[in-house]
Amino acid sequence: MKCKKCSSTAVIKLRQHNVSYCEYHFNEYFEKRVEKTIIKYNMCKPEDRILVAVSGGKDSSVLLYVLDKMGYRVDGVFVDMGTVTPPHEELKQLQDLIRGQVYYLDVRDYFLGLTIPEVSKILRRSTCSVCGTARRYILNRYALTAGYNVLAMGHNLDDECAVLLGNVLNWHIGYLSRQKPVLHRTHSGFVKKIKPLVLLTGREIYAYALLNHIPCSKENCPFSKNASSLRYKSGINEVERYHPGTKLRFYTEFVKKSPFEPEKVTIRSCSVCGYPTTEDICAFCRMKARVKNALGK
Repeated sequence: MKCKKCSSTAVIKLRQHNVSYCEYHFNEYFEKRVEKTIIKYNMCKPEDRILVAVSGGKDSSVLLYVLDKMGYRVDGVFVDMGTVTPPHEELKQLQDLIRGQVYYLDVRDYFLGLTIPEVSKILRRSTCSVCGTARRYILNRYALTAGYNVLAMGHNLDDECAVLLGNVLNWHIGYLSRQKPVLHRTHSGFVKKIKPLVLLTGREIYAYALLNHIPCSKENCPFSKNASSLRYKSGINEVERYHPGTKLRFYTEFVKKSPFEPEKVTIRSCSVCGYPTTEDICAFCRMKARVKNALGK
């Protein structure tokens, strides 16, 4: 198998594009793909201060590395939700590869000293639901208070297609209206959210991480093993196996032609913390109040 660009031995074949690349030209392809995605969807500019939500996994670690390599003003932040062992060694190694900083936050500092599994048990709610609400709140609030105007997430094409398939099959119109590569700032209490890896598959990202020796934790969240998104991902991967390029067409055509517009709602400030919300009290503060009541605090 030869590289399309130089006839050297290829290290990867990309069936969706019908090309093979050597290490050098795959890295070139990957970085240009990220750059084109940023430009195409008007994600960020060189003067922006970007915060990458880092989990320690391949996607977010690669995102932080490649944005730093491209010259953006970028730092990372890891939020310890108490669901997995914090990847301290991987984060330290990642820090050594970039010019920016990798910060560490603990959900216990925001949630009465409790981890997400403990909160989930008290509230009798799914761990994923509690985690999602808390993580979004903490990341957005930290980005604002620390002076960042863009929050970058490591969502890849596989992730987005799985979520998109689930939302289409269940006709979740509200979610479909918000499933975009960029979520623009709609309130002074929100930061702009971007997904620069959204046109790259997990396989491409994993290959880039390996070739560039980017440290990645192998541990997966134990609470994700029964997630419906995994079944949707498996299904669309099977279609992709027989029809290469399906995922890319599915997602890009949806973004281009989606008729769904976000519902017009009145956004106000939470009466407890000031966070943007459609209610008098935001979802995070309501969760905290329920936990306090349950614990008698």
